[in-house]
Amino acid sequence: MNVKKLITAVATLAAMLPAVSHASPVVYDLALPNISTFDNTITGTGSTVQVVQVVNGSAAYHYLDSNNVVQTLTVTRANGSAAVASGGYTSGSHSLSGSVYNINPSNNGTDAIPGQSSGLHFSFSSAVNAFGFEIGDWATCCTSSGPRPTPGVPKFGSGLWIAFNGGAATLPANALSANDNPGYALDRSFTNFIGAIDSSGTFTSIDFWGDGFGEFLVAGGSFRFASVPLGSVGVPEPGSLALLGLGIAGLASLRKRKNAA
Repeated sequence: MNVKKLITAVATLAAMLPAVSHASPVVYDLALPNISTFDNTITGTGSTVQVVQVVNGSAAYHYLDSNNVVQTLTVTRANGSAAVASGGYTSGSHSLSGSVYNINPSNNGTDAIPGQSSGLHFSFSSAVNAFGFEIGDWATCCTSSGPRPTPGVPKFGSGLWIAFNGGAATLPANALSANDNPGYALDRSFTNFIGAIDSSGTFTSIDFWGDGFGEFLVAGGSFRFASVPLGSVGVPEPGSLALLGLGIAGLASLRKRKNAA
């Protein structure tokens, strides 16, 4: 193959690959004053962030799907029982922006991952690909909880777990000290924000829980929704990068051989 044909082949391959995509959702763990990082990522794609305040006694909230049709988010316990928001939470100079759900981590002895049954299950009537909420009182204690039986994660710590569409759970935040809470590290407030954007697809459910046994923990404040264009947020797939890299390496090798000749 001559240089011109290889350049054309590499260009064709690059055009076939999405500009940006990723195999799993991008998860944010932010101090409350930095929620704009999550929002700006969404608005940078040309999408709009919808914000719905959590209110006392409620377990259902409305949002707009990508077709601007009103849909419903239903909040239950991970074990299927009712979840009811109440009260609020303040730490240092920050308060969560609405009511909260108490998700004190507990272990019933049958959870696949300890603490899962004490968390929340978010169910969306129409698939979304960006969602977030506020957390209170995480990493105040119990950072030596463990050891965890799950491969690939730290053995000890007070962790925040998340799973999409009933899939494998990941540990996006793990505290070995209070300073691992971004709110506390910023200005001594035990408040933070967890958000996720999946521009490689969509999700219709999220499970969220903590495993710092003995720790008081709440989630709520306000829910943030968005639908971003597919492929607009994330990093290139490793496989896609490898394919493109092979093409570029081949082009460089051919050029060297031609120059040597």
